[in-house]
Amino acid sequence: MASVRLDYDDAYTTRFEARVASRGEHRGRPAVELEQTYFFPESGGQEADRGSIGATAVTDVQVEDGGRVWHVVEGAAPGALDADTHEASLDWTRRFDHMQQHTGQHILSAALLRVIEAPTLSSHLGEERSSIEVQRPDVDWRTIERVEAAANAVVWEDRAIERHWVDDEGITRFQLRKPPQVSGRIRVVEIPDWDVSACGGTHTRRTGEVGVIKVVRWEKVRGNVRLEFLCGGRALADHAWRTEGMVEAARRRTLKDRELLEHLERAAAERDQWKKRAEDLTKRVVEQEARDRVGTPPRPLAGFHASRPREELRWFALAALAAGAPWVAVAAGAPEPVVIAGRARSGSLDLRELTPGLIERAGGRGGGGADLVQVAATDAGSAQRALEWISAAIAERTGVPCP
Repeated sequence: MASVRLDYDDAYTTRFEARVASRGEHRGRPAVELEQTYFFPESGGQEADRGSIGATAVTDVQVEDGGRVWHVVEGAAPGALDADTHEASLDWTRRFDHMQQHTGQHILSAALLRVIEAPTLSSHLGEERSSIEVQRPDVDWRTIERVEAAANAVVWEDRAIERHWVDDEGITRFQLRKPPQVSGRIRVVEIPDWDVSACGGTHTRRTGEVGVIKVVRWEKVRGNVRLEFLCGGRALADHAWRTEGMVEAARRRTLKDRELLEHLERAAAERDQWKKRAEDLTKRVVEQEARDRVGTPPRPLAGFHASRPREELRWFALAALAAGAPWVAVAAGAPEPVVIAGRARSGSLDLRELTPGLIERAGGRGGGGADLVQVAATDAGSAQRALEWISAAIAERTGVPCP
């Protein structure tokens, strides 16, 4: 038989006498079913309640298709729930947080539809952040500002939230924001003159309990927009760390808060300019080093570097070939163990023939073309051994030994 769901009509009761109807498992985890329960099972995009039955923690709550609600009690001591009746308790902090997020989602979805004609396609109420996907190609901060203003006006008007139980015929009396996904006995949650939705989740009694609604970011998905939002306590906690970070960053640079973004953009542009200049100077130094090492007449190069950036090592190999080296093989042990081998374009050796052996000895992955290959190594030792092998193999195949 289906469990009796008391949470549908009362989301505020947190302690009750729980009578065990059956004991069993849910997806391999020990669980109990109660004759009546205030625990909300995961459904409709809302996370499940947590709490306890007797001295045993309830770690999850799930509902089966037939309406049976299973309270997962992993880690329960043997015999802890043998009695038929126990005192049950819900985690109120978690429950109220979920009530704020779910009610806030209804208000925000209605605001998105009313203000910018963006219907909600789906929603998810997560452990830390919640999201709404809406049918709209893009948004910007000014658009979000308008939507938030409309949504929070409804919150601060502290409207009473009404609940109605109807059947398939009775549901036609309501102008729902979207069609119900169930039939039969349907619960309708109504925010007067704002939103009417068929919903089985937990909600606050009044909109004022939501506190505040804040959109924190968005992204484009499948031609739509997914908005992340926070309500109530979550929004306050998020505002606290963001404000602290912004104020402290501005203070340390002796800036006004509103000057911080412009300062960061200017600093990033300057950083990019200096990075480009540093790369150009490094390339010049590396090219001169390669020319000096190749010498006259040009000779092949093979060498191991205990520490050299992979990109810089690649520049060195290419510069050595440009300086006339018939072939080059170099490796670095850090920061990223790597082996690079190349030969002059006028050469006939196809380095791809040696790549499998190089990969096997380096223990990593990589590849390349006929005249240049690059392979990552598992560590410095593997890079050095692979370098010794590839140097000997190239010297043998070309008949040009490394002095």
